[in-house]
Amino acid sequence: MSFQTPSALWLLLGVPILIVIWLIRPQHENRRVSSSYIWRLSDRFMKRRLPLSNLTRWLVFLLQFLLVSGCAILAAGLIMGHGGKVDYLVILDSSASMRTKNEDGETRFDRAVKLIKDLAKETSDGHSLSVITAGEKAGYTVSGSSSRTEINDALGGLVCGWGGSALPEAMTLAQLFVYEHPSAEVVLYTDQTVNEYDGLSVVDLSAEEWNAALTDLSVSSSGAGFEISARLTSWGRDERISVGLTVNDKLIYAENHDCLSGTAENISFTIGDISGISKIEISIDPGDALDADNRLVYYNDTEQTCDTALISDTPIYLSSAFSAVNRGEVSVIPSNAAPIALQTGVFDLYVFDGCAPESFPVLGTIVLINPPSLPDGLSSAGESDQPGQLMASAAGSGYQTKLLSDLTLDRVSIAKHQRVNASDDWTTVCSVSEDPVLLVRSNGIGQTTVVLLFDLHDSNLPMKADFVGFVRNLLNLAVPPLADKKIVTVGDKLTVTVPQTANHLSVISPEGETTVFDYESEAEYKALSAGPHRLICDDYETGFFAVIPESEGHRQTTESLSISHETAETGAEPVEAVSGLWKIIAAVLLLILLAEWGIYIYEQY
Repeated sequence: MSFQTPSALWLLLGVPILIVIWLIRPQHENRRVSSSYIWRLSDRFMKRRLPLSNLTRWLVFLLQFLLVSGCAILAAGLIMGHGGKVDYLVILDSSASMRTKNEDGETRFDRAVKLIKDLAKETSDGHSLSVITAGEKAGYTVSGSSSRTEINDALGGLVCGWGGSALPEAMTLAQLFVYEHPSAEVVLYTDQTVNEYDGLSVVDLSAEEWNAALTDLSVSSSGAGFEISARLTSWGRDERISVGLTVNDKLIYAENHDCLSGTAENISFTIGDISGISKIEISIDPGDALDADNRLVYYNDTEQTCDTALISDTPIYLSSAFSAVNRGEVSVIPSNAAPIALQTGVFDLYVFDGCAPESFPVLGTIVLINPPSLPDGLSSAGESDQPGQLMASAAGSGYQTKLLSDLTLDRVSIAKHQRVNASDDWTTVCSVSEDPVLLVRSNGIGQTTVVLLFDLHDSNLPMKADFVGFVRNLLNLAVPPLADKKIVTVGDKLTVTVPQTANHLSVISPEGETTVFDYESEAEYKALSAGPHRLICDDYETGFFAVIPESEGHRQTTESLSISHETAETGAEPVEAVSGLWKIIAAVLLLILLAEWGIYIYEQY
C-alpha cells in the first residue's frame, strides 16, 4: 500500500478533533415536565432502552470517524494495487567499466551483486524482486521473483559484460514495469555520475579509482620502416607510465611517458620490415584499477600467400607490381602456352592480359584486362578513342571499397577503351566519361571476375603509385584477409572470409570458445569479449584484437534519469478506480453524518 500524496494524511488530525467534539457534546438536558407526560412516553421510552440501543451513539461516532479518515486517505491518493507487497525493480549496469577493481580486488559489478542479494532478503516478507541488466543489451535476468534462492542463483550466474551500457533501453523497460506496478521501488546500481534523477534511487559504485588506457593502435609504413603508434591516457591523476613494445612475444622496446590526467599522450615506435612478424603488441603495466585496456595487439597476416597465374605476352608492368607486393609465387605464362599450363596448375588468381580463356577455371579469382572476347553479361558497344580520366563510380559498392582501398586515382587517364552494355549482375567500379571500364561480378559460389576494358599501355596507371596498390587489392580480393579488421570494439561485427581452397575457419575467443565457419564467401562474427581472438584456417593462424569501448575507460556522466509512477491506461488496476470507491464510501458517510446531525438538531428544537 502506498499514497500518491502522503502529505494529505495531515487531514487525519480531524480524528482527534472529532473525539474532542464528542467528549464535550452534552449527553442529556434537565427539563421540567409533568408526570403525565412521562407516563405517556414510558412505553416508547422502554422500547428505546433495549440492550442494543446503547450502541447507537457509538455507531454514529464510528461512522463519523470513518468519514474523516476516509476523506484523508482519499486526498492522499491510496494505491492498493499490491496490498502490503513491494515490487522492487533493480537495474544493474553491466558495462565494461563495472569491471574496475577497488583496493581489495573486488569489482564494482561484484559489489553491486552483493547489494542486490542483500535486498533479496526482503522477499521473505512477501516482496518481489526483478533485475534488469544493462550491458550491450538490456534485458530481464530475474522477473517478479519472491524466492530468495531463485534470485541468488540467477545473480550468481551473472557475468559483467565487456561493452557499453544500454542504460536508455533499460530505463524504457523499467518505465513499462512501473506502469504495471505503480508502487514499485526502482534502484539503479551504476558507476556513472547521474546529476539528476526522479522516481528511482541511484547507488553509485564508483570510488574514483585510477585507470590508464591504451587506444587507437595503428601500423603504417614510413621512410625508416614501419611506425607502430597508439594513444595513452591517464584518468584520475598525473602519472609516469612505462610502455613496452613486444614483437612475436619478445620485448624489444620500453620507455616511460609522463601523462597528465585526462590528456592523451601520443606514443610511437619504429621498426624495420614486418614481413616476418606475426604479432605486434603495445602494453602498459601501471597497476591501475582496470586492466582490460592495458594492451593492444596487432596481428600481421601478410604471410598468407596468393599464387598467381599471369597470362600475358607483355607482362612487364604487371610482373613488376606483383614482385613489389610479394604475396606469393607469380607464374608468367605466354598466351599461346596458357591452355596446357592452366591444366597442370591450380592458382588463387588468374590474370589474362590482352587475352581470354576458352573456358574459365572453376576456382580462383579471374581478372580480364582488355579481353578480345567478353564474358557473359557484357556485350560490345564499340570502342572509344576519346581520352578521359579514370573515376570511381558514384554509386559505390562493396567491390569498390575492396578494389580502390587506399587509392587516390589522382590524374589517372585512359587514352581509349572498349564500350560495353552490362547486365544487372555486373557492378561498375570505375568509369571513363560515364562509360564503365572496370566491372566486377560474383557467380554466387565464391568466384569473382574482374574486367578492365582498356589496355594498360593506353593508360598512365602503371606509372602511378596507385598501380601497386591496385594489384595488392586484387590479391586481397583473390585471397582476402581472414578478418577484415585488425582491431575491433567489443560488440561490433567484423567479416571473416574462408578461402575457397580451405576446409574451414575457426575463431577462438579469449575464453576458449570456438566458432567454426564452414565454407562461405563471407560471414559475420561479433566479438563479445575483450582480448586476442585466434583465427585458424587449416594450418594457417592469425588473429584480431577486441578492445572495450574507449568511453568505458573513465567515468561517464548521465545528466538526468526519471521514472514516472503514474499508472498507464493499459496497466494494472488504475488509481482512479480505487479513488472512485473511496468517493462513494465518503459520500454515503457524509449523508449519514448530515442525517444524524439533522435529527439531533430537530430533537433539540
